[in-house]
Amino acid sequence: TTKLWIMQRFLARVHRLWVVLFLTTLILCLGLGHSPFSMAQVRQVEMATDRTSAPTQLVQQGLEHYQIGDVQGAIQLWQTALSADRERNSPSIEEVTVRKYLVRAYQQVGQLAQAIAEVNRVIAYYRQMKEPIYVGRMLTEQAQLYSSLGQHRRAIAILCDDSRPEAGEPREIQQPTSNIQNCDRDSALEIAQRQSDKLGEVAAWGSLGNAHRLQGEYDRAIRDFARSLDIAQGTDNQTYIASSLNGLANTYASLGQRNQRRVQFASVAGDRKAAQKFQQDAVDNDNQAIQYFEKSLNLARIQSDKASELRSLLGLVRLYHRQRRETTALVNTTLQQSLLVLEQLPDSRDKAYAAIQLAHLLPLDAMERDGADTNLATQCPESDLSAKSIGLLNLAIAIAQRLHDREVQSFANGRLGQIYECRQDYQQAINLTQQALLTTTSNETFYLWVWQAGRLLKAQGRVAEAIDFYEKSVDSLHHIRSDLALQQRDFQFDFRDNVEPIYRELIELYLKQTEPLNQEGQMQRNLESVLKTVDELRLAELQNYLGNDCALAPVEQSVTLVAKNTAVLSSIVLKDRLAIVLSLPDGDESVKSRLTWVPVQSQELRNIINDLRLNLEKRSDLENTYRTRAQQVYDWFIRPFAADLEREKIETLVFIQDGILRSIPMAALWDGKQFLVEKYALATAPALTLTESTPSNSQQVRILAFGLSESATVETDTGPAFFEPLSQVPSELKSVTAILPGSKGLLNQDFTPARLQHELEKNAYPVIHLATHGKFGIDAEETFLVTGNKVEENRQASRAIERFNEKLTMNELYQAINNIRDRDSRIELLTLTACETAVGSDREALGLAGISIQAGAKSAVASLWTVDDAATVQLIAKFYQSWRGGVSKAKALQVAQIVWIEAHRQGLYNHPGYWAPFILVGNWL
Repeated sequence: TTKLWIMQRFLARVHRLWVVLFLTTLILCLGLGHSPFSMAQVRQVEMATDRTSAPTQLVQQGLEHYQIGDVQGAIQLWQTALSADRERNSPSIEEVTVRKYLVRAYQQVGQLAQAIAEVNRVIAYYRQMKEPIYVGRMLTEQAQLYSSLGQHRRAIAILCDDSRPEAGEPREIQQPTSNIQNCDRDSALEIAQRQSDKLGEVAAWGSLGNAHRLQGEYDRAIRDFARSLDIAQGTDNQTYIASSLNGLANTYASLGQRNQRRVQFASVAGDRKAAQKFQQDAVDNDNQAIQYFEKSLNLARIQSDKASELRSLLGLVRLYHRQRRETTALVNTTLQQSLLVLEQLPDSRDKAYAAIQLAHLLPLDAMERDGADTNLATQCPESDLSAKSIGLLNLAIAIAQRLHDREVQSFANGRLGQIYECRQDYQQAINLTQQALLTTTSNETFYLWVWQAGRLLKAQGRVAEAIDFYEKSVDSLHHIRSDLALQQRDFQFDFRDNVEPIYRELIELYLKQTEPLNQEGQMQRNLESVLKTVDELRLAELQNYLGNDCALAPVEQSVTLVAKNTAVLSSIVLKDRLAIVLSLPDGDESVKSRLTWVPVQSQELRNIINDLRLNLEKRSDLENTYRTRAQQVYDWFIRPFAADLEREKIETLVFIQDGILRSIPMAALWDGKQFLVEKYALATAPALTLTESTPSNSQQVRILAFGLSESATVETDTGPAFFEPLSQVPSELKSVTAILPGSKGLLNQDFTPARLQHELEKNAYPVIHLATHGKFGIDAEETFLVTGNKVEENRQASRAIERFNEKLTMNELYQAINNIRDRDSRIELLTLTACETAVGSDREALGLAGISIQAGAKSAVASLWTVDDAATVQLIAKFYQSWRGGVSKAKALQVAQIVWIEAHRQGLYNHPGYWAPFILVGNWL
């Protein structure tokens, strides 16, 4: 009886301890890093483990090591404790408790696979013991681990699997919500609510919010964190409240950062209204984040929680910097407070990372005032500030060495090396970068330090060695690129700062090596390296644009090896010149390439292309002012290679364009007498390895066509957008469906996402034709087509119910088409009429390639700007007629455009604004 009573007391204490440790994990998930145990928590641990047996003493010693930051030491002791307990036939509660400690410890040191293995054992134990509350809590912890791995969808499914459609609701149009009624019975959130476990529910909602935030689903994250906060306030637990407030603060801060990037894109595209709207949204988001951080800060100070206090202060410093307050007093005060709190913390991984963050934050204000580059990888602080940053980084290194934490040591050494790079002390910078590489345990930092080593060698003129390191960085990125895009939505907006430059700098090094080469073989090998890296960059750009909703599957075979009478022109925009590489088939198994340079600054290039684009859109231009620029660009791309193209009897040109060059149709280039399309069939490829080159059987294809002829109003991030009626769409649908037997056309109210899904499931349609307005945004989430379905929205500003046309996003189109792929019926062609990309936005032009790739179509025909309604009907009908006649898609589009040009040799309708915006993307055969 006495033994039973002791065991019951022990179990009760362990359960109380588990509540404390579970809360620690919740804070860990919602905050900026790990939270060390507080002294109060340690005392509870000591009570729970106050026994004389060897395993319990080892557990206690492990907790003591964990408290002082020696996580690896704690892991070894706990593993020893488990070994000593293995004689039991079944797991004991003590063994399960130790495994829970190991889950946190492994997570601390980045050993997530081991942490997942341990959490799975603990879940199995609690299921066997029929303890649903602890099953639910451990499921939340399991979800956090998968989220740490970037597997946010899996984490969300564990927390609240809402993938099951409601009765009668098609799965493709189901609107998932953070609603407990939709959660699977075995999900963490459902278990917590069913068991009235408020602690478990707070943690599950918070973890769900964190997963949604990292996916970039900020509205859902805010709802999740708000629910977590509401429940936490109901329990009057200040620590839970602070964690939820931090989650809300981080989400609003991420929203503000996204809107700041949108301001940049809108400004480049010349959309002043959108830029102003995004700027105001960013300010509002940041103000909201500041309010939540300040509330969390006050709670942390009330509880004397220094670790939470520092997290809130660091969040506030970043936001104060970003808002560019009129006075720096607030920023300086907050920084000084952060430094004081940092000194009061015991050594831990969190303290080391906080020191690294402060080393980064110190120089930001001066750099922002000067308009300097604030990119983490390349920023250069002023000398007096760099001295303070060096001190903080050395502190982080010292802590990491005491804790035997290689990952922290690597990151601090790498950042320190970057400061010495700025000082042009290249030898010291190389030494520190080498140390960072020797101790790195993460692919996500390895590519940064290898890039840094390449930059340092390049600065010393050691080009061959620099190329070797750049190649290692690109190779590392090749393996983690999808993970980076899938893990965190905001990575998309950091891409141009932290990833794209690596590819471009390597390409520039290759090209510089190519210039002095005289031997043909060496030149070809160098150009092959250039083209391979260009292709890697194009893949990275598209993966970044598409984000976490599409994984690219490159094809191995090069375009030029399978396409007879076809040449590929690849462009690379550098700071001070434009490189153009022509690739031609050279026999059956090889390719020969030629390089030409255009001496044009990148900003001048942007101005020229934007000017050409604007003049091409101006259909009322009777003076043909576009021709000056159209001939200039022709002289860049075609004239240097004219003899090669003629000699090789080239009939089709495939363009793989860079940056702003994607925004113009090459068909409209002018040689002084005729348009380029009058001489060559033309296509655009997103990348060599993303283009299938198998011919299609056009005589057996059928079209599924949807259209919208009525005016439409769509709710967007910048307010309601109005679209004019497309009066010729009924004629367009009638015309195109008559060309290919077995085709079907649906108009206006019949054009809904649900009907699209239904038709695709019922019959196989190789061609999908969508005659409706479309907008290509700065990422896949903002790219949409307008449907005829009406949806109601209660707008808070007016409290009135308004009806808007439903949007069909790229993701929804992908889901609709993806559901039929088990039939092995690949979409041959996706045709989009009446779509548009913004002038000046090279990012929006990625949407043309992205939408076809994400939809799983081999190729797409789409317009770069809104085309004349009547012209669209004639051009598209002629395209389908020619394609059905047996020619390639590129030839069919060429025929359609030439027929239009010849029919309107004189007069206004000859202007490229009528016929040129239609481009073919992807497979041209």
